[in-house]
Amino acid sequence: MSKLFKYLIFLLAGLAVFAVVLAFILFSVIDPNRYKPAIETAVSQQADMQLRINGDIDWTFRPVFGLSITDVSLRNGVTPQELAAFSNIALKLDIGSLLYGNLAVQELVAENLHINWFVDAQGQANWLVNTDSSPAAPEQPGASSTDLPIDINIAEIRVINASIAVRDLSNNIDTRLQNINLSSQNTNLENRPFPLELSMRLINEVSGQDLTMELASTAQVDFNGGNINLDDLRLNVSPLVLSGDLSVSDFRNAMRWQTSLSSNTFNLSHLLANFMAIDEDSMPAHNEQQFSIQNLQANGDSTGATLGGLTIALDGTTAELRGDYLFATDTRQALLAYNLTADAIDLDALLPATANTETAAATDASDSQPGSATVTSSADTALPIDFLRSMNIRGEHRLESLAMSGLQFAPVAFGLQLQDGVLNIDTQPVGFYDGELDATINLDASASPAQLAVETGLNNISASALTADMPRLDFFTGRFNASTTHMMQGDTVNALFDSIDGASTLQVNDSSVNITMLKRVFSAISVLSPSGNIAAQWPDVVRFNNAEAFLIFVDGIDDNQELNVRLDNFDISGTGGIDLAAGEFDYRLDFSILGEPALQTIRVNEDFQNVAWPVRCDAAFDDAALQYCSPDLQRVREVFAAIARDEIQQRASEALGEQVDRLRNRIQDLFQNQ
Repeated sequence: MSKLFKYLIFLLAGLAVFAVVLAFILFSVIDPNRYKPAIETAVSQQADMQLRINGDIDWTFRPVFGLSITDVSLRNGVTPQELAAFSNIALKLDIGSLLYGNLAVQELVAENLHINWFVDAQGQANWLVNTDSSPAAPEQPGASSTDLPIDINIAEIRVINASIAVRDLSNNIDTRLQNINLSSQNTNLENRPFPLELSMRLINEVSGQDLTMELASTAQVDFNGGNINLDDLRLNVSPLVLSGDLSVSDFRNAMRWQTSLSSNTFNLSHLLANFMAIDEDSMPAHNEQQFSIQNLQANGDSTGATLGGLTIALDGTTAELRGDYLFATDTRQALLAYNLTADAIDLDALLPATANTETAAATDASDSQPGSATVTSSADTALPIDFLRSMNIRGEHRLESLAMSGLQFAPVAFGLQLQDGVLNIDTQPVGFYDGELDATINLDASASPAQLAVETGLNNISASALTADMPRLDFFTGRFNASTTHMMQGDTVNALFDSIDGASTLQVNDSSVNITMLKRVFSAISVLSPSGNIAAQWPDVVRFNNAEAFLIFVDGIDDNQELNVRLDNFDISGTGGIDLAAGEFDYRLDFSILGEPALQTIRVNEDFQNVAWPVRCDAAFDDAALQYCSPDLQRVREVFAAIARDEIQQRASEALGEQVDRLRNRIQDLFQNQ
């Protein structure tokens, strides 16, 4: 028994020594660099690409046992850019195959992989370029693809900390994906399905936003046929989870793709926060603003894309979009045609408020520093001139109702057409507070600068119904008509406002107007009046037979506006302007109470009729309406002085007339008595 034990010990020791010697001989005698030509040739033959191993190939035990390859680059032999570059690749090998001189790769681990996806101005991608006519990779001297048999049916692939630079000159895209991690098992390019998991971070260096994406799917790749299928696809961009299928066919020649997707129900604002700055105070709760993609069917090829159907839901409201997009060619511009139908859409809930922190900070700094200039303008916004000139669009929209800026429109139907740089938007009669709204917008981006014309019309609108959503308009009732006609030019939003010309008109029928603000102004005027309060007998609410207003714009909105308001025998006229950035207005007006033949709805002493009372309306839009206007008391004193002078002159003239009459009568009596 002891001899048997000794024999076993000797046998095991001998096997161990043999294994050590064998490993020593294997690692010492077999130079792994001898596999370099075989690996390069295999990739060239099977992937039709040029693999270059610029570094050495060494044995490695971490992260897997096998070969470690450094400084690797991949090209297609046509475009000048590298398709990809690796700092290190580890290949897990089958030891048994090595003993027979074969290179059987069981696992691939790539670290610090960098991929360049480049699309030139003609829309040709470097990874999809046709390499059939490109020169074959030069064969290494003394080596051929059959010198060292190689099997690249890789059981597992892992990519660690990769990055992708995407630059598309045709669409002006320049972005970067980082921290990409990829893993798959039984990976192959021979149309056999295998699991695939991918995660990455999209980092916006400008805004500092960091977006994490995760993808899982069962992939099926037929590289020779140019086909890729991603079944049971699941894309997670918190809080959005997309699921469905994606397939690409014949990507090596005439690529086509199609997809069928749907999503979970998620909070839309929390998704938008991944892409834009949103004020946290305006963010809805997680159980609010529930959004979902019920169905998305799309397909496309090298000529364009078709959206067969997109159905989305938001808080019980559904919308459906269909459309086609054709890429631009040498003979025509890109073309987009679509049709949108929806139930009730609330844009106020759909688009959360964004925080303009820079403007607010600048305003605070201005207010806190003595003598500093007040911020009066915000950053300008350029019009998308290049986009408007680059494509043609035709769109039809039909909405059951639309809520925007607190206002309600129902129903809504309008067409949009963009052709040769000219954008036209024309509405059908839109329901608006028991009346109708019509609007026409024409933006000519082919001109330099761009020309904008806007015409709107409000017909038979109920002021009482409108007041429910615009409480500041509760000072009048009745039905009104309004129209606007404006012309602007410029390539930025500020330039448009600075050049606005045109007029707005308002006519109210059978209206009752709350004149409390007018009474307050005349009460202040009456402080200087020797005859007491001019407006003491006026009621708070007055019914007017004729109520109309005119606002004329001349070369911008900041100043030079001409305003006129007529309420029977009450007339307001003057000039001024609006500071949109500061949210303020400033008008210098004359308040006049006309005498006959104007209908005497508001009555005053005849001495105060047809007098232009100077009033300054200088306030912020958010101020209380009663604070909007106040009299210019210095000029009011001058008006009262002029009235007094006129009265003195009139009395003196009357007294002088009386004396003349008496003298005439005495002379007549004298001659009669003689």
